[in-house]
Amino acid sequence: MKTVLFALFFPFLLLGSTLSTHITFSGEPSVALRTIHNAFNTIGYRLDIRNFSAQSGSGEISAIAVGNKAFNGAALAQNFKEENIRIEKSRLENQELELVLDANNAKWNILALGSDDGSELKRVNSPQWFQVNETQHIRITPPYVGKWYPDVAVLNEKMDVLYAYRSMEPKEEWEFELPQGSFYLMVSNTQGMKLLKEGMWIESISGR
Repeated sequence: MKTVLFALFFPFLLLGSTLSTHITFSGEPSVALRTIHNAFNTIGYRLDIRNFSAQSGSGEISAIAVGNKAFNGAALAQNFKEENIRIEKSRLENQELELVLDANNAKWNILALGSDDGSELKRVNSPQWFQVNETQHIRITPPYVGKWYPDVAVLNEKMDVLYAYRSMEPKEEWEFELPQGSFYLMVSNTQGMKLLKEGMWIESISGR
């Protein structure tokens, strides 16, 4: 039976607060962990994991949620919904947050690269993630020749790595076909994303 206490949905707590957080979830552990992280990050809270235990189809997370702005429970609930995560139970009291989540259908809510589509990244300083499909051919180009050291990975829906490439030498661009079962694409730079001050272009081309 679904039980959600209304305290979670108050749009405020304390500015710059920390929350002792305990989460029990059902679902694929690696996908659940990533999507739960993303939901907290979206509302401006970092989830510092203190303990993570998992088995097939379920798990528990003990963490400290650290934010630099007011905690917004309604926004967190909305982000869980967008990640296809259902809140089954919740409690927020004395800066302690407890959640029971159904993450069986979780899908990380990130930008999707469609066929014959592209995305321009400007002044990024952290790895970038995209949703992709296995019919795509990917081309990644830096703004200037010799400015990018490819660090890319392709994962399936369960976050298993299907393809990975890291280079210690600069490349003008990098092209590859997505393997069968592809769902997530991670794009980074071996020498650090801060080197890409002028951004980069990620292009998806079908039918190669």
